[in-house]
Amino acid sequence: MTLEEALEFVESILQAKTDKQLTAPEKEILKAAWDNETYSTVADRLYMSVGHIKDLASQLWKRLSDLLDEKVTKNKFRRLLLEQSNNYHIEDPKGNILIVDALVENLHFLNDLLTKQGYKVRRVTNGTMALKTVRNHPPDIILLDIKMPDIDGYQVCSTLKADEETSDIPIIFISALNEIFDKVKAFQVGGVDYITKPFQPEEVIARIQTHLTLQQQKYELRQQIEKHQQTAEILYQSRALLTSLLNSSRDGIAALQTVRDLVTGEIVDFRYLLVNPVFAKLLGKKREELTSKSGQKKLLNRLAPGLLEKFVQVVETGEPLEQELGWQTDRGKQCYDLIAVKLGDGFSITVREVRD
Repeated sequence: MTLEEALEFVESILQAKTDKQLTAPEKEILKAAWDNETYSTVADRLYMSVGHIKDLASQLWKRLSDLLDEKVTKNKFRRLLLEQSNNYHIEDPKGNILIVDALVENLHFLNDLLTKQGYKVRRVTNGTMALKTVRNHPPDIILLDIKMPDIDGYQVCSTLKADEETSDIPIIFISALNEIFDKVKAFQVGGVDYITKPFQPEEVIARIQTHLTLQQQKYELRQQIEKHQQTAEILYQSRALLTSLLNSSRDGIAALQTVRDLVTGEIVDFRYLLVNPVFAKLLGKKREELTSKSGQKKLLNRLAPGLLEKFVQVVETGEPLEQELGWQTDRGKQCYDLIAVKLGDGFSITVREVRD
């Protein structure tokens, strides 16, 4: 637990049980207790007398002792708070829920109900505190009362939905049966559901579980989309790099895949998967012509007698092929070194001109 979390924890208890907030001097006193500083340090920081700070501290420790049902002092504050925090901590909670309700009785009821179900619960009694709490530690879901003393539930919901950091948090509105509740407005400002008082435990739990499940599914879908986008980007970059390397190579490079007989499974031909410009030029063809169709048997055998059968052996045995070829080009007959290497259910070819 950090100092900020400790202050928020104390404020949430004060809000739930007394509907009061910590004053600035009280926060400084708690900070001093947390960091083991003296009251003189606090007095100097606030330009107050040490006596006044001690009086404030004495009142604060008494209030906290009453709230926590245990004697709280400056020296014991940090240890006690860590123990109290651990009591609120649930191993692997089903979800982190923030309850915002002006009535302390409702907070106690929902807290007991949801804690027993395995949820981690935080409670505040007004809209201002709710906004602060959500921004500091976003919950998985919010139960939000419509009627509150400072900012009503509609305004709180609108504010959270307008913030990119909190806009995805599901908000379930709370309203009493005898209150005027504008359901259309509740959904327009971003609410996902509503429950009415007096609470029906089964209904509360069912609605929370439903929306937490939907939220988890949305999160998993978003993760899958992001993963797919990353994979697509990596693939695009890999293809771009491969294309750049192939196009800049002075050697003719191609990759071919087998065409097998559907009955016997024997290799009867090959088709091009990839051809670089040099290789296409050697064959006197456009790359699109080569990669758009199979039927390379005649062309391969025309380059050198029995070449097709040698490529079949490369695929079947995995043994590479090295051979010299005399190739008729627009510059006359040229001599080339050909290397074929098994590649999946096919092979790759590299053709290099012998200049000597």
